[in-house]
Amino acid sequence: MEILDPVAEAHPPSVPLAARGLDLRGKRLGLLDNSKPNARELLEAVARALDLRYELASVVVRRKPTMSVPATESLLDELARECDVVLTGSGD
Repeated sequence: MEILDPVAEAHPPSVPLAARGLDLRGKRLGLLDNSKPNARELLEAVARALDLRYELASVVVRRKPTMSVPATESLLDELARECDVVLTGSGD
């Protein structure tokens, strides 16, 4: 009889963090709501925390029409014009 151990050792690849250095102080923050339940609430909570810490110049909120399709080029272009940094995330 052969006994197999179904547990594998995890060896995730090492991925370096993105370079830091962007100071958010006075920046225009964009929020891209993906239309999932609670996504807007989550993003707005993060924006409030960032505003308290960095005193953002403004917060721009945009919403995709549905979660199942990518944001349109025009929406992404609008965010690029109006914002210095854009956050998106998922609710549920």
